[in-house]
Amino acid sequence: MQVTFINSPRLPGFPSAKVTFLYIIMFSGAGINRYTGPTVEMEVHMQQRMKHWGWGFEDKPETPPLVVRNVESYFSSLFGIREFKPVPIPDLNEAIIGAPRLNVPHRFSGFCTTDKIERIRHAVGRSFLDYATIYSNRYDYAPDVVAFVRSEEDIQEIYNWAVQVRAAVIPFGGGTSTSGGVEPIVGPDFAGVIAVDMRRFNRILETDHVSQSARMQAGATGNEIEAALKTNGYSLRHYPQSLQHSTLGGWIATRSAGHFATLFTRIDDYVQNMRVVTPAGVIETRRMPPDGAGPDPDRLFMGSEGGLGIITEAWMRIQKRPRFRASIAVFFDDFLKGCEAIRVIAQSGLNPSNLRIIDAEEARVNHVSARNQSILFLGFESADHAVVGQMDRALEICADHGGQFDREVLGHPDSNRQAEQGRWRDIFVETGYYREVTTPRNIIYGIMETSITWDKFPTVYNSVMSAVQAAIKEATGRPGSLSCRFSYVYPDGPAPYWSFYCLGSRDEMKQQWKHVKTAATNEFLKHGGSVTHHTSIGRDNMLWYEKQTDPLFRKSLAATRKVFDPAGIMNPGVIYPSTR
Repeated sequence: MQVTFINSPRLPGFPSAKVTFLYIIMFSGAGINRYTGPTVEMEVHMQQRMKHWGWGFEDKPETPPLVVRNVESYFSSLFGIREFKPVPIPDLNEAIIGAPRLNVPHRFSGFCTTDKIERIRHAVGRSFLDYATIYSNRYDYAPDVVAFVRSEEDIQEIYNWAVQVRAAVIPFGGGTSTSGGVEPIVGPDFAGVIAVDMRRFNRILETDHVSQSARMQAGATGNEIEAALKTNGYSLRHYPQSLQHSTLGGWIATRSAGHFATLFTRIDDYVQNMRVVTPAGVIETRRMPPDGAGPDPDRLFMGSEGGLGIITEAWMRIQKRPRFRASIAVFFDDFLKGCEAIRVIAQSGLNPSNLRIIDAEEARVNHVSARNQSILFLGFESADHAVVGQMDRALEICADHGGQFDREVLGHPDSNRQAEQGRWRDIFVETGYYREVTTPRNIIYGIMETSITWDKFPTVYNSVMSAVQAAIKEATGRPGSLSCRFSYVYPDGPAPYWSFYCLGSRDEMKQQWKHVKTAATNEFLKHGGSVTHHTSIGRDNMLWYEKQTDPLFRKSLAATRKVFDPAGIMNPGVIYPSTR
């Protein structure tokens, strides 16, 4: 099979490079690896491809040396390992995967494939469990067909075929889900799985300069969106850590959070309207500013995680690029004192763009600072006016709570005195690479986050720290590393985020991760928190999502699904109760 991928300038403002990448796919091996199906030749306009074993792009496959150094230097000391011997990068030609259970109809041969490599690429996201699968090189669950849809008509045709052959349909954007959102684990009711790849839907269609909004296709990645908008001085200003790979449709479907630590934290705040192709038909919401005309139809699809249909495009509120900025690092001897300063700032109406605190362990693990102090990264930005006044008031609040800072760095944005800010910025951008370093070294790297009211935060913080530390020791027989930071904050509560590292065993890593994850999430719900703030439900969080939501509300979800997806084919096992 030959697939020609053309990296074409689809967006305004993109360089007009005309580079054709020829991707030759060979079938090899025997037994479970062997498949000799129909030959399909496809020409696909697409973005750069994410490398199959980790983060970043195939044309730049190296892991950033900073990440490797950070992991090996810190954890060799913590775990008493003189030298790590990582598992080699998996060879996809050697991967174990079952034969496809579906035969592609001839009319779909121009955009569908049963190729082994493409099925593997669409079998996983980038959660810890996905990485454990990637480095085992065994794919017990994989889509049977990958559809590189070209139009809404293609999507509707895929739906019709899926109903006929009893196949599940899983939308696939950038493949960056960290909660099992794209894993094709759909249960025994289905005869196969079709992954619908949205990469061809990657255009900016039009811009309304007066209303400061733009109409975008849902398969456009964050990098593509920003490059296109920048030509006219705009930005979406929604920067999740997955920016380079994740897509607009994925952000909306999972209610992602982005750049701003306060105020406009979620993608929800930027959606003006959307167009969704469902198995029951196409629905397009009315484009307008926020209104009060009953329940909001846009919010019906935000967070639906592919369970009702596929988002194909949306009008988004865009912003002028900021011209005024101020940022500083503030140090606290006591993490909870720093959190209290953040509460006061969050309730002050100052609305800083950055208001994120990391504890001393997070700073040590990432080599941000050797001090035994927590660090608050505080920042303001505006396209219209100076932000010095807001910064001055926020620093007064920090000082009132024991915060320590060097005010002079505000006038020296490139000063080495802001080294901690620079190191944290670099690590924040490169966090996606961590699991391609930790997993092959048998280090389990897990993340958990919640949303909780301020009055309950101290209790849930202490209970999670205690429960997770105990769970790490129970699961692995030794202590690990556990840290906490704030990702986003609101006047009524924060979104605390925990990271843990522990030394696992190759054959038990998935169960060890699940044991620790369970301990943390049980504490979230026990103390009134959410199962997640911004990493979505997926399959990893469904057990607790069902506990978090009221049974009557879940009945309403089932009824809603019955309307838009009567046969229950859309991403089964995520969010919506089965209608089969």
